[in-house]
Amino acid sequence: MVYNKPGWRRSKRVLTIMSVTLLLLMMLSACGDPQVQSQASTDKGEFDKAIAHAQSVGVPDTLLNPIRAQANKLSGTHEPVTLFSSQPATNYYSNVAKNYQTLTLQVRGLEYQSTQQYGHQASIDLKSFSSLLSQRQSQGYVEAQNFANTLTQVQQQMNQAQFPRQFIDVSQKAQEATESLKLLGTANDSLMSFKGLIKTLKDSNLDTTALEKQADEDVQQFRVANKPSDFHQIIKQLSAQTQTANTISTQAVPYLGQYRLGLYKTSIDKVKSFGGNPDQYQKQYDSDKALLDSGNFVKFSAQLEKDMTDIRLPLLQLQATHDVNQLMTDTKNWGHAHQYHDSWNGQSYDQAYDYWNGTLYDLQSQLSYAQTSDDFQAIIDGAKDQRTLFEGMQTDAGDTSPYNVAHQSDLTLMKAFNATKGKVILASLYNGALRVYQDGKLIHSMQVVSGMPEKPSPPGVTTVTNRQSPATFKSFEKDKNSPFYYPDTKINYAMMYHTGEYYFHDSWWRADDDYGPGKQFPHYAPNASNEGTHGCINMSLDEATWLWKFTTPTDPNGADTITAIVY
Repeated sequence: MVYNKPGWRRSKRVLTIMSVTLLLLMMLSACGDPQVQSQASTDKGEFDKAIAHAQSVGVPDTLLNPIRAQANKLSGTHEPVTLFSSQPATNYYSNVAKNYQTLTLQVRGLEYQSTQQYGHQASIDLKSFSSLLSQRQSQGYVEAQNFANTLTQVQQQMNQAQFPRQFIDVSQKAQEATESLKLLGTANDSLMSFKGLIKTLKDSNLDTTALEKQADEDVQQFRVANKPSDFHQIIKQLSAQTQTANTISTQAVPYLGQYRLGLYKTSIDKVKSFGGNPDQYQKQYDSDKALLDSGNFVKFSAQLEKDMTDIRLPLLQLQATHDVNQLMTDTKNWGHAHQYHDSWNGQSYDQAYDYWNGTLYDLQSQLSYAQTSDDFQAIIDGAKDQRTLFEGMQTDAGDTSPYNVAHQSDLTLMKAFNATKGKVILASLYNGALRVYQDGKLIHSMQVVSGMPEKPSPPGVTTVTNRQSPATFKSFEKDKNSPFYYPDTKINYAMMYHTGEYYFHDSWWRADDDYGPGKQFPHYAPNASNEGTHGCINMSLDEATWLWKFTTPTDPNGADTITAIVY
């Protein structure tokens, strides 16, 4: 018989309670420091916020996904279960917190990196848009006006952009406008070719009434086109119409064939003049001529059309390369022959560097990635404009007239770029002068200082599209030890003359005599680092105030087109 003693049962219950309590205490002590655990939770929340913000401002998922994968892996871990010691759990949460902090820094770094990258790309795309628009305007395309308001709007977006998504939007709009402006030239060439073909048919006493009606409709569509799809449609339409006209022209092949064969021969001669090998094309020409002479007009027309298409792209590539390289050589040779002797440091400097170390260098870069006929044609047009501006510099270099009277170089350039009407600002880089014209008459002049040899002011024909008063200029160079670094600087009046942050603006830190010829080279000007500018064109505060008023639209609800010619 077993006796259950009350005391023994009480002891057993107490022992059980104590054991459970001790076990709970050990388990609780193994959960880690609550503050560290709370910090880990807080850091995860900060990481989630950083990811959400980066995604909302447009950081690409391709960049964020690797960091998300690390975070998912981290969230899949668990704290260690231990008895008697809370240190392993505390270490775990401390490590989790540090990892989330690191990932948060990586996200913010990506956001900064993406902002810089897309901001830089937007600046490049906007510059290309602005430059090509100026070319089209100077070439006399009335259709270019369709894009002027777009440039102003995109420039305003660029000024306000802060995040990747905004810069990406600027790039997309600028790229679309640039593509349209390139296609504008191609469409115009196709239209002129079609109208020339119609004229030839008409001269051959063929009925061209239907074709002329089509050409008129093409012109109407061309006048209002402003998207790449619009121009692609016009080009496609013109191609079909040209084929129809070629079919009709079979009746006039003996006359028309000789004319078109002559055009092909001219293209072959150009290949040779630009340094290319014309042998392949000469053989094709001989074959085409034999077909024409034999009376095989149908085969002749088809073969000649193919041959003229095949030669177009290689010819444009040869011409673009030739024009840019030849102008590069010419500007270097002239600049070396017309050096500026600097009495301040006893050194001599090649001039015309604004071309060979600036805009032509940019055109050479464009040649490296140009692929289409439109790409090469745009480079040819750009080189042609730069040639005209360089000739203006050469003329002005030999002009001994005072800076404050009308110069022949100004008048010649305004005529060349269809800028004899309205408001025009001309800046002579060689002579350090800026002259202002209205309707072809000189109304104001001032002395200025332009970009140093390492940071040239880009020659070009543009419009003043971005005006700020006041403005704060920030250095593109972030290394404070760089000679091109400068602290944030307040500017009273800034008027952008070239996309890429090139402005006419006041330089209140320069002395009154720190403007005019040669001031772009090293000279005594302690407050201006004894140098020219970083590419902007500086003037005194009084002159900038005057120019600001001049560029202010006379109609509050409209905008004056202010042409800027820098040469």
